[in-house]
Amino acid sequence: MAHKTEALFRDDAYQTTAEAEVVAINDRGGILLDRTIFYATSGGQPGDTGMLERADDGRIAIAATITGETKDEIIHVPAPEQPLPAVGERLKLSIDWERRHLLMRMHTACHLLTVVCPFPITGAAVAEDDSRVDFDIPDTGFTKEDV
Repeated sequence: MAHKTEALFRDDAYQTTAEAEVVAINDRGGILLDRTIFYATSGGQPGDTGMLERADDGRIAIAATITGETKDEIIHVPAPEQPLPAVGERLKLSIDWERRHLLMRMHTACHLLTVVCPFPITGAAVAEDDSRVDFDIPDTGFTKEDV
């Protein structure tokens, strides 16, 4: 059964911390919360990484954030060998802001390319070190150097 996660990042992409409650642990060890600031992998952009802090000051490193059965179900994937919280446990969330901000800037740069290049887009991917936008450019004789 899919759990709907309140996606706080949709209202404030600059929010770096929040509190949430564990609503489920899936059969693969993914952590589902009632709400999150972690962006899930979608549309060619990687999901957030960061930390979940427990009341006893224990920390759970989050290696990836993905969607589940629906886009409203956001799954926090712990790094290997991380402890799992209990259902009902309250956690403090913190994203890796430096990484998120870099990905946001790369995403914006890709959008700017689509304004400059008046060709249909056939694909795109955003990453920390490089990003790409694929255009359907007719054979016009242009080379990369011309563009």
